[in-house]
Amino acid sequence: MKVAIIGAGISGLSIAKRLSEKNNGFVIDIYEAAPRSGGRISSFDWQLKNETIFSCDNGQHFTIGAYTNFIELLDKCDALKYWSRHTFEWSMLKLQGDELHELLRFKVEKLMLFKKPLVSYIKFFKTPTNLFFLKFYFSLFLLKNKFFNERSLNYLYKTFFFSNATINLFWKSFVENSMNTEFDNSDLSTLSFLVNECIKDIPNSLEILMPETDYYSCAIKPIEKNLQKNGVNFHFNSLVQRIKPGKKIECRGMLSQSYDTIFLAVPGHIAAKIWKKSGYPNTKESILWENQKYRHILNMWVVIPSLRAENLYHKKEESFFWNPIEFKGSSYVVVTQRKTREFTIVSIIRSACNNVNSRKEEEKLYEFAQKFFYKQYSVNLKHLDYKLIRAKRATIACTHDQCKRSAIWSGTRTGIKDIYKCSDEASFNYPSTIEGAVRAGYFAAENIEKFD
Repeated sequence: MKVAIIGAGISGLSIAKRLSEKNNGFVIDIYEAAPRSGGRISSFDWQLKNETIFSCDNGQHFTIGAYTNFIELLDKCDALKYWSRHTFEWSMLKLQGDELHELLRFKVEKLMLFKKPLVSYIKFFKTPTNLFFLKFYFSLFLLKNKFFNERSLNYLYKTFFFSNATINLFWKSFVENSMNTEFDNSDLSTLSFLVNECIKDIPNSLEILMPETDYYSCAIKPIEKNLQKNGVNFHFNSLVQRIKPGKKIECRGMLSQSYDTIFLAVPGHIAAKIWKKSGYPNTKESILWENQKYRHILNMWVVIPSLRAENLYHKKEESFFWNPIEFKGSSYVVVTQRKTREFTIVSIIRSACNNVNSRKEEEKLYEFAQKFFYKQYSVNLKHLDYKLIRAKRATIACTHDQCKRSAIWSGTRTGIKDIYKCSDEASFNYPSTIEGAVRAGYFAAENIEKFD
């Protein structure tokens, strides 16, 4: 069977990996518009002021222990050796004026009895009130047991069990950064699904995995190399314009051979363009792609001399820190990594941005960064190497209205025989993430015969 995969992002690579494992005589071609694989995960060489070349991702991507399928994919492609695991510790800070205040801090641990895990628990180091942890635990219980189906997260404001403290000190920041959607209109059922995934194997499921260098070098490239070794053919710089009769793919006016099956492993808005140019009739699935809503992510990379990094508020022996920080009502995540003896890399992420407020969000991020670096490192941001990355249409918005209409999870069918759609929004209730993309790819590949 001849298979064409349009898009060499995580979903496309996952489809190819699972099909290549079937040993069913699949001939697999991947068409990618970019010069290399990765899709929305890419990297570039950034020349610093001292002419040092730093390999930089197009955004701060996150992998947690609950991303079991993505981790499995890394392991199968001999890439897991390039990754390190870090204990999850929530330390909610607030930057107000010239001061940085710690509001909430806890970490997830396991009680040990006879060297076997007895029960998972959360160890609080700092809480605003004695009642906080009770409401926090109860909110986890309610979400785990899916008591709030078919509601938006704004509903939590009106419940007794979700106090303003639990929302402002944890849930708001957690939702915005894990679902890339503003808290008020986020979908509760999606959050409930994510919470259940995160607590399946505590504390391992909440550990943060970070690559030694960048995501492309430590994930995408090894996967691509593994697929090539297994006979998968890559066609880079091949922007697919349309699908012609006979399931031929047109790239820059050139037609490919005929294929038995084609996967549109691209985001919904790109799939919609290819669909329309191909002259296919509207289906219930293709209409969903056109109506999907997205959210942007702003990410500022900053390089600081490691000597200045010794002034961190953390333990000096640590090499990785992850902190949500509140600033003027917005939540930022600051990731600090010791990359070399000379340099420490700081990443500032502002999630859940939309077109309406994108410029104001950028201005506010700059303001936060200036105040943060002056406070923490006694240095002016202008004197450092920094770069702002704007990830437009980074992920699907997990808003309540989209999820309620099932417009977010379009599934893998397209309404046309032997043509399938696959991307992170086809992952069936999993938020638009790397893990969601892998799950969708695996599902599509495993069910190709069933669909027929």
